[in-house]
Amino acid sequence: MELQWPLILFTTLLAWAAGLFAAQCLWALRGKGGRAQMPALIASAALLVVGGIAVFFHLEHWERIFNGFGHITSGITQELIAIVVFVVIAVAYFAMARKSDDGGTLPKGMAWVAIAISVILAAVCAHSYMMPARPAWDSV
Repeated sequence: MELQWPLILFTTLLAWAAGLFAAQCLWALRGKGGRAQMPALIASAALLVVGGIAVFFHLEHWERIFNGFGHITSGITQELIAIVVFVVIAVAYFAMARKSDDGGTLPKGMAWVAIAISVILAAVCAHSYMMPARPAWDSV
């Protein structure tokens, strides 16, 4: 099997975005890093967007992407659901941070929810690559 660099980039950038988002939430729980919240959130979103662009380079026919979302147990479907939930929570996080007096203080419950979705996103992405292999009796 050959290396699929767009998938490698997608997975790496997705995990990086989730990790950065979770790290900034940990700082929010500690009551620190108020000034770093927005730059970290923007960097996390940028990593997610670049990862999303990278995955399109893996597809030979990108217009057929929705054919892969036909079954809920499909890894790509579960990744899409986790990414959409991650983005919704990140937008809510952004809105709450912008509403705060200092531009970075968040309710602790929101920080815990954001950490949870970050961990779930990384786990779902990793799980989608755990596919059973077909025997290859005629190759090295």
